Order: sequence, then C-alpha cells, then structure tokens
Amino acid sequence: MASKWAIWPGAILLAATAAACSALAVDANSQGPAGPVIAYGKGRLLCLLANRKISESSGLAASQRTAGLFWTHNDSGGRPELHAFDLGGRDLGTWQIQGAVNRDWEDIASFSINGKSWLLIADAGDNGRRRKTSRLYVVPEPRIDPNHPAPTGKVDVAITIDFVYDDGCQDCEAVGVDPNSRTILLISKRGKRTVYELPLPEPEKAPDKPLTAKAIAKLDLGMVVGMDVSPDGLRAVVATYWHATEYARAPDETWSAAFARRGRRIRLPGRRQGEAICFGPDGKTIYLTSEGSPCPLLEVPLAPTKAGTDAR
Repeated sequence: MASKWAIWPGAILLAATAAACSALAVDANSQGPAGPVIAYGKGRLLCLLANRKISESSGLAASQRTAGLFWTHNDSGGRPELHAFDLGGRDLGTWQIQGAVNRDWEDIASFSINGKSWLLIADAGDNGRRRKTSRLYVVPEPRIDPNHPAPTGKVDVAITIDFVYDDGCQDCEAVGVDPNSRTILLISKRGKRTVYELPLPEPEKAPDKPLTAKAIAKLDLGMVVGMDVSPDGLRAVVATYWHATEYARAPDETWSAAFARRGRRIRLPGRRQGEAICFGPDGKTIYLTSEGSPCPLLEVPLAPTKAGTDAR
C-alpha cells in the first residue's frame, strides 16, 4: 500500500506531466526475440478520470471485450469493486466483486481464453511480509455498453486462487497473465525483485489447496509497482515509480529466458505516484494511471514515423 496524497488540482497536474514527458528513441527496424522492436513516442496525459472515487488507482487493465474501455481499482482498505472508464475519462460504472475481499489489491490483469474475456485481481500486497497466503481472484469480464453504461453492477468470482511463494512471504504489486502458456507472472516489489510463475487454473476448476509460486528470475530494477503481459503473450512491461522495462520472448521461449536478458528501458511521463501500467489491446501502446484524485490517464504511444504515421 502506498501513502495517501491530497487532491492535486488538474491544472498543476497537466503542467507537471507535460514538462516531464519524454521518450526513448528506438530503431523501428531493429529486431528482438518477439519480432520488430517497438518504437515508443512521447508520453502524454490523455485525461483526468471523471470518477473521483478512484483515488488510489493501484492496477490498470485494458478490456479484452470492449474497445477503448479500461478497468482499475483502489488498493488496500478499499471496497471489493472495479471501476470502468474510457479513453476520455468518462465513468462507465462501478462493479462489485461478489465473494471477494479487498485486503490489499495491488494489480489487475485482463486476458482472453477460448474467446472469453477474464479479469484477474491480485490481492497480493504485504508490506510487512507476514501473510501466510496471498490471493488472486478471477472473474468474467462484465459486459458494458459504452453508449448506455450502468452506474453499478455485480459480478461473481469464478476462481479464488490462494498461493504461497517458494522462498517465503513477499510483497507483490505486479501481476500479468500469459494466455498462451496459461501462466500467471508475479514480481516482488522489494528485495531482489524476484519473478514468480503460477499455473492459471481452468475457470471451472478452482484449486483445492494453496498453489506455490516458483521463482524463475531476479531483476535489477527499482521498486516494482506494476506489470502487464501483451495479449499475444510475447512481451511483458514492468513498471517502477520512475520508469518501465520491457522484456520480450520468442514464441518457443520460456519467461525465465526472457527475464534473464537485460530488458529495454522505456521512459514514462511524469506521474505523481504511479503504480499501474498496462498494454492497450494492440499490445504496443502503453497506458498508465497515478494515485490521487482526480486520477490521470496517461499514454505512451507508438512513435510517429517520418511519414507522420505510427511506427508498427
């Protein structure tokens, strides 16, 4: 859980964000394990979210079901609910997660399997590193009509996954799901910044005992506060308070091999206390939020080419 902050006026936030935006130049023709290396452009502030209840946005996920829709949640002590919004910051409703408790929600991931869209919520925060087990909730992604959004809704938990780490208690604020290998990735916030793997259970087959998250890599990063896996399962973006790092793998590679290589640094727009990051549906554009209300939505787009179009 991060410290709480007072409301920051939108005008000040806009000025600070614009001043801090920068980009990392990358040769769009260079190749990486997952194919052409993505060239990112300057980060920018898209909007301030209309829903002022979003004051400690700790996780962010792009909808796999509805184009231009995003999900976020507040962290520890908040209600067990998800907030939906669009690229313009419009409030698209709040959904209560039936059968869940928000002990310390720190991240969320979206993924699709067999044509069905899911959300995974990580109740994995543990500042004191004393929790005997941590917990993940998997819920079917609610259907939202952006033209006629409902102010509130309810969705039941499909799977509750209790788990432990193979090397003791960890504080985790970063989770991602690779839908191809059906793997859940987690990264510890402090200490050695360890990457862990968990198998993603079948939606109808909840584990009858805690699973074990197995360490697969160590990262030389600052405090890790968020991550996401691209929809094709070939890239992972890992955020600290200051910057992001992208790790890529070939289709026949393991994630341990991907994280064993030095990642590629991506400069992020200035954020007050950013703890949430996700890929857009294209698996290339990056989106971010920050704590505070009104909550900002920021974007790291594809870099423009000489012809004025985006590099892909």
